[in-house]
Amino acid sequence: MRTAGTILLSAIFILFCIQAHSQNESEIDSVLNHLKEQSLSVEDRIASYYWLANFSGTPEDIIAYSETLYELAEQANNTEFMIRAKVEIGVAHRFLGNLGQSLEYLFESANEASEQEGLSSLLADIYLEISTCYTQNGDSDNALLYGSKSIEILRKTNETEKLGSILLNTGYDYYLIGNYDSAMSYYNESELLLHETDNQLALAYLIGNRALVYWKLGNNERAKTDLFQSIDMLRPLRDDFGMADYLNQLGSIFLEEGNEQEAITYTMQGLEMAKAEGLKEQVRDASYLLFQLNRTIGAHEAAADYLIQHYAYRDSIQNLETTQEIANLRTEFEVGQKQAEVDLLLQQRRSNQTIMVIGGVTLFVVICLVIIVYSYSRTKGKLNTQLQEQKNALISLNNTKDKFFSIISHDLRGPVGVLSGLVSVTKYFIEDKKTDQLRDMMDKMEHAVDRLVKLLDNLLHWALQQRGHFPYVPENYSAESLLKDVQDMFIDMATSKSIDLRLTIEKDFNLYVDKNTTNAILRNLVNNAIKFTPNGGLVQIHAFDDGEMGIIRFQDSGVGIPAEKLNNLFQLSDHLSTKGTSGETGLGLGLQLVNDFVQLNKGEILVTSEVDKGTTFTIQLPLKEQPA
Repeated sequence: MRTAGTILLSAIFILFCIQAHSQNESEIDSVLNHLKEQSLSVEDRIASYYWLANFSGTPEDIIAYSETLYELAEQANNTEFMIRAKVEIGVAHRFLGNLGQSLEYLFESANEASEQEGLSSLLADIYLEISTCYTQNGDSDNALLYGSKSIEILRKTNETEKLGSILLNTGYDYYLIGNYDSAMSYYNESELLLHETDNQLALAYLIGNRALVYWKLGNNERAKTDLFQSIDMLRPLRDDFGMADYLNQLGSIFLEEGNEQEAITYTMQGLEMAKAEGLKEQVRDASYLLFQLNRTIGAHEAAADYLIQHYAYRDSIQNLETTQEIANLRTEFEVGQKQAEVDLLLQQRRSNQTIMVIGGVTLFVVICLVIIVYSYSRTKGKLNTQLQEQKNALISLNNTKDKFFSIISHDLRGPVGVLSGLVSVTKYFIEDKKTDQLRDMMDKMEHAVDRLVKLLDNLLHWALQQRGHFPYVPENYSAESLLKDVQDMFIDMATSKSIDLRLTIEKDFNLYVDKNTTNAILRNLVNNAIKFTPNGGLVQIHAFDDGEMGIIRFQDSGVGIPAEKLNNLFQLSDHLSTKGTSGETGLGLGLQLVNDFVQLNKGEILVTSEVDKGTTFTIQLPLKEQPA
């Protein structure tokens, strides 16, 4: 089982980690009180917010303090601390599992730092953070590449502590690819440097990471002893990230030795700590380990629950979109670096050329040039107008294409995720020869496949109708038929979260709508309601007509929507995309599509919500053809 967490001292620790985690809440409160003084200079405020960004305990606090730091540095025209603020935000997003956003901030910071003189040490820190992100995403090759860049810079300096930390990280990357000799070599070199600086946090990680190598080499007793020592060192430093991960590792070792009760005890401690601190990787790994343990002792229902939880957290951390996004970010960074080199060479070449001045131009030549320029301008203006029109048409076509493929991706995520979970649980029942449960699970899989095929047929049929715009072909459709199809599609998803999905239709009525876009509206609203409703909640669909319009109300008992988000709810924005109650991921796309398609069908949409009490979406769609 891969553990991303055991690494990896982030740049936040490496920059100022000698006593970082020994700071307590009273010291943070003291700095916050200090900031209330009106007489503080901008430089003092920058230093204070940078201290808070480094020593705060939660990723959310780190982001908040870093954003304020960036604003202050921008006002003071302090480029270095603007870059450092971006680095801290990138670190916080990595803690939250948002690897794409983390690398976006870090690559941007690396570009800016490489263009400034005297920031080579900071550039080494950024390369270390990039390496850490790749390690966390399971990409050891790129992790080692950027780790070596950081080591190359630091070996030319006297920054012993930083070099010791990156050597520790690099050792862990070699451990992940099974090169235990190289891992141990880097750990031993790192240990010598870290003892010189008495960096207790880094030494705790060193002991814990090296324990994993002892485990893989078969020395379980040494591995357990060192893991307990590392946890004891991390506890007074309040590093829940490392403790939760090492508790999971202890669980794995005890499971390997056949001591299930000890394994469950330590893994449960790691799971509870990870959930309390929002550490998704540790929750994911602990859930899978508890699935294996409960399966071993015959607690099949608990095993299935932990397996489903594992898949939910795994999907929320790493998926194909994240992997592709990370690959694109690296490409953009490297292209930017090459372009900067080319621009520098061109500038040097231009500076060496002599500016040639041509004189003695006669009045006749001037008049000729004016005529030529005037004629050219008129011709160019006509061509630009034609090119702009063609460009606008191409942009419109491309936007339609992008939105359509986004719809396909968005609508397929739910059914495919349910099917994936059913396949995994079925495999588990096959191995344990649970034939009764297996028969029921096969029925559910057949049902899920039928729904998925039906959805694919609808989407592909829709794709064939594309001509640069979304088609609107309204006809009369039974509201009951449309809603029952959607209820049937999401019943397994609701059941997996113990959610009561109810459909109430006072009396069937016909809607005069386009079937494909209306199905997309219904699917997205039901999916959102289930996604943001906790286990054991209620989702109600209530449909009726008032003589003029068909009214469909989607009401859930979920987490609700804050008032500040309601005004921009139907705008596409990464900042508005939110994880579900079980870690379900989204693209921030569904509600924008719902709003667009409701308007396309000449309807209206309303939303009311109260935090922690639930949300109600109400759509009104025409019963008959509406005037243009």
